[in-house]
Amino acid sequence: MDRRYAGAIAWVLSAVVLPVQLVVALRWPEGYSVTANAISDLGVTECGQFDEGGGEQRRPVCSPWHGLFNTALVVSGLLVALGAALLHRWWPGRSGHAGTTLLVIAGGLVAVVGLAPWDTHPALHDMAALGQAAAQWLAMGLLAAAAGAGAFRRVTMGALVLSVAGFAAFVAGIEGAEVPIVGLGGAERLSFDTLTLWTAGAGVFVLARRHGHVPDPAPRPIGARDA
Repeated sequence: MDRRYAGAIAWVLSAVVLPVQLVVALRWPEGYSVTANAISDLGVTECGQFDEGGGEQRRPVCSPWHGLFNTALVVSGLLVALGAALLHRWWPGRSGHAGTTLLVIAGGLVAVVGLAPWDTHPALHDMAALGQAAAQWLAMGLLAAAAGAGAFRRVTMGALVLSVAGFAAFVAGIEGAEVPIVGLGGAERLSFDTLTLWTAGAGVFVLARRHGHVPDPAPRPIGARDA
């Protein structure tokens, strides 16, 4: 198994946190709301009424299987970081190398989010989640630039715009604004679940190139400078 194949598989497997979310949500005794509850509510270790610190939009939280969710976050983050490390030199140029470096950081921060549940370490949890999003947004833009024109760049930029827009709506919801249709929880999912899906999709893209479904970039002339 070469580094490219192993890294791509790690990225695909990092999406394990998505089905785990569903399993954990189904164990809520009073029911989990995709629109009203935040993703982090799945990892809260105590049952009670919670809000974002401003006393508004209090919501019931009780996640008996919080340990499974938090473990899945740690595993997912480590897989993202491992995959990025193994794929570090697959995307060409300084943009590609910087992008995979940032994804190592983003994956590490996802693991921190899982190790620091929102109710026990709120400041660390929120800082790690924000850092993950910022690092991954930058990484996506850099890898899109390194990949050149094509489907990967278009899909990556679309996912980037969707994730940033979802995050902006999520922040507005935290500040008390009404988020139409998707609600607070849906906006957060548009932001962070999009990042998870993009990472898995990038792994599929790498595998497709490895098996010849998509041609590799043409070799650069000797002495050509990095982008």
